[in-house]
Amino acid sequence: MSRFLKKRVPAFLMTLVMVTTLIPMASAKSSADIEYEVDAGDNVTLEFSDFQNYYDKYESDNLYRMEFTDLTDVDSNGRMYAVDFEGDEVRVNEDDLYNSWFYASKSDVEDSGEYRIKGMNYSAGSKADGETAELAFTLYGDKKGELEGILRIYIGSSGSSKSGTISYSVKSGEEVAFDEDDFQKLYDDSSCTGTFKYVEFDRPSTSEYANGTIYSRYNTRKEVAFSRSDFSGTTFGYSDYADGDYDLSDLSFVADSSFTSGSITLSFTLYGGTGSRTNQSTTGTLKITSGKSSSTTSKGDITYTVKAGSEVSFDEDDFQKLYDKSSCTGTFKYLVFDRPSTSEYANGTIYSRYGKRNETSFSRSALNGNSFGYSDYADGDYDLSDLSFVADKAFTSGSITLSFTLYGGTGSRTNQSTTGTLKITSGKSSSTTSKGDITYTVKAGSEVSFDEDDFQKLYDKSSCTGTFKYLVFDRPSTSEYANGTIYSRYGKRNETSFSRSALNGNSFGYSDYADGDYDLSDLSFVADKSFSGSITLSFTLYGGTGSRTNQSTTGTLVITSGNSSSIRSYYVGNIRYSVTPGTALQINPNDIARYFKKCSGGNLMYVTLISLPATGSLYYNYYGTSQYGASSRTQMTAASAAGRMFAYSPSAKTEYALSELTYIPSGANYCTAIGFTAYGGNGQSYTGSILISVSTQAVPEIYSVTTKGTSVSFPATAISSAVSGATGASFSSIQLLDLPATTSGAVYYGSSVANTTSQYAYANLSQLRFVPNSNFTGSVSIPYVALNSSGTAMAMGQFSIGVVSSVKKFSDVATTTWCYKYVTELSSANIISGYSNGSFQEKNTITYGAALKLIMLAAGYGEQAPTVKGSTFSGYLAKAKADGLVTGNPKLNGSITRLQIAQIASKALKLSTTNLSNKKPFTDTNDVYVQALNAAGIIEGYFSNGTSTYKPNSTLTRGQVSAIVWRMRNYEK
Repeated sequence: MSRFLKKRVPAFLMTLVMVTTLIPMASAKSSADIEYEVDAGDNVTLEFSDFQNYYDKYESDNLYRMEFTDLTDVDSNGRMYAVDFEGDEVRVNEDDLYNSWFYASKSDVEDSGEYRIKGMNYSAGSKADGETAELAFTLYGDKKGELEGILRIYIGSSGSSKSGTISYSVKSGEEVAFDEDDFQKLYDDSSCTGTFKYVEFDRPSTSEYANGTIYSRYNTRKEVAFSRSDFSGTTFGYSDYADGDYDLSDLSFVADSSFTSGSITLSFTLYGGTGSRTNQSTTGTLKITSGKSSSTTSKGDITYTVKAGSEVSFDEDDFQKLYDKSSCTGTFKYLVFDRPSTSEYANGTIYSRYGKRNETSFSRSALNGNSFGYSDYADGDYDLSDLSFVADKAFTSGSITLSFTLYGGTGSRTNQSTTGTLKITSGKSSSTTSKGDITYTVKAGSEVSFDEDDFQKLYDKSSCTGTFKYLVFDRPSTSEYANGTIYSRYGKRNETSFSRSALNGNSFGYSDYADGDYDLSDLSFVADKSFSGSITLSFTLYGGTGSRTNQSTTGTLVITSGNSSSIRSYYVGNIRYSVTPGTALQINPNDIARYFKKCSGGNLMYVTLISLPATGSLYYNYYGTSQYGASSRTQMTAASAAGRMFAYSPSAKTEYALSELTYIPSGANYCTAIGFTAYGGNGQSYTGSILISVSTQAVPEIYSVTTKGTSVSFPATAISSAVSGATGASFSSIQLLDLPATTSGAVYYGSSVANTTSQYAYANLSQLRFVPNSNFTGSVSIPYVALNSSGTAMAMGQFSIGVVSSVKKFSDVATTTWCYKYVTELSSANIISGYSNGSFQEKNTITYGAALKLIMLAAGYGEQAPTVKGSTFSGYLAKAKADGLVTGNPKLNGSITRLQIAQIASKALKLSTTNLSNKKPFTDTNDVYVQALNAAGIIEGYFSNGTSTYKPNSTLTRGQVSAIVWRMRNYEK
């Protein structure tokens, strides 16, 4: 109830709400927007798609949540159930219904009083025959759309008698047609007078309709598939009766491939009468019983063949053609698979981007729980063009069938849908070197030319007559064409590269055949640098006698990767974060601002997102506390991010603030990226990537100290321990994400300079070494991603090196002490020192004078001799006051606060306070020097539940100040 009072209805409106609910409805018998029928004592599921379709019919954004605003006889006639935030089905009484929110996405259900729309069901009372439960509701979209509606549940008598039954039998995966004369005979056998006109079916229960689908004109251009609600709201006319919505003679039932036993029963009412009248009716049942299982060669709407142990890619255009053949209007947008049975999904796995970066495998529930977008449709969870099925090695016979629904519509609407099946049949068992009719081998990054005589020989070996004239390629799938490009005259004058559609849209002539668009002898394939495995291209050869081209034969061209000099990897992280599962990650706008300044020298104005994380979710205003842009939590999608500007310094409440982007992990031990473009006031723009590592535990930094001019090899064992300790798994190789500045030195692999695209195997990791320049001292950080055997990133880590003149040791600072790096490097630079007994005492509170000295030395000031006898730090205070770093007369032996540290450090570094964000980083201080030092990345705050504090009045320890001073010394203006 607390959430309802806080977020729904202000207190002064509560009375108005109570009064309004007492006003009787104008027409209690008017048709509802969503209706269900259920027998007394039975259950009915409230289908999420019914609410979704109703919302899409009137609103253009996406359904986000639902509230119930008025209830009539819900508890008195039955019980409502819903799935709560813990995933349990619980009863929701009328009080709960009034005071709860029902969400479209399960990720938004986080607390008590919150439920999912999907999974709601109503259990009618056994004595509620003839009663009605009614619920008024309001649907809200993710872009402020709002739609009211009425849900009505009609309760009928249980086990009512029917006057007749029609029975059919169908094999699993096959179709059985309805015979309209069976319904006509049933009408004639009843007590009805006149002639039979049409039939209306009752709304089938979910279980009755779970084994197949009713179609009109199945497998024709005008094919229509009926959902449960569509089926019950439609009339099917007999013979020449013209007023039916569809012809009864066109109806058929297509059984799911898993419908191998049992039966379903559909209730209906037959209407007829004398002349044009339809005042006669009788009821009946249609029983459809499963016959034997269908043969393994039955055809689906879309059919692919795959060899055991191999991959077959889905061609998104096959699904688009199926949509266009249906009665749906508008354009195809996305696909949703039905949840496959265990047996159907036992022979392989469906992947997105199989074998590539951001590879994702789908479980049965995940396959059903995601949408797959067609072409440039941005709101799909994954791209349909990236899907493929990888068959198990044991999948040597038989087939699997996957049912799906295609959604589309006009403009941004997705209110059209049609269903279909994808059948994947096993071919012969594949060997690891599957051979095409023509086979070429190419090294990654290299070119292989096509020999036109290979194609001519294939034509001659076929049954075709005459001579070979030209070739046409089939349109390759996205995955088949993702590893390289086909060219005509590659590297020569008039070079032409072919897209997938262009490859299919042109003909390639053999020898002196003049009518080809291009010469077959000029074709070649240029492999990407990351190409491994093989691709298969299908083609058709055309020929004939004389000038005729009436002969044809098909074939396949297999291009296999040969040995490449090295394996490449292409992870990029201009800005890098690491996080553990269950932890929200706030994107720091200052990190992007520093990246932009480094690239352009200018100040960041705003950012646009060009890609979203493939795993996990990115939210705006995740904690619901922002005063800018969206007022509530909003999950970023490709559609909502498109064109959206996130301001570094928002100047109006309507602007979206860059500081309000939060990443929420999903799973563990992976890396994902967010692409962005940063814009400045000078018209400059730079693209970049935020790389996020999610591991079970944080990967600890590996730190090594070396003296000036001495090289350091990568500690393979320490890196392995760090990665395996964080992920629980071993890695196969690493990719370096960044290299040190040339002024500090270089990283070598053997005798060659290392790069940021090669994969360096764990077994050879010790061959990587950093060689500092002879006079360099300072700090070097080399970030990396750890890759598994497939080349997929598991986690991100960092190898850091301190290059010092000499190593100074303190008795109480071990290599495992958290501030070891800072103390070691600062002491070697003579900025920090310890006590006479050889200790450092990192936990001791630092004095004002000691902190002042360290800050000034780190900022480039020289040693300052005492100006007051017996006062070690008096010279530093005098210089600080003269330069405006300090005002007043602070006690040098007293403590120093975090606020004072920030003020002195900002002034000493001469940080600008004029180009700071209007969005203050901390809630407990507005001090511009604190903000400037935070923007420089030198100090941080304390973050909790969407709020950052600085704690300006807190004191600091010697260890904490060493970290600040180290960052000051390494700060790049």
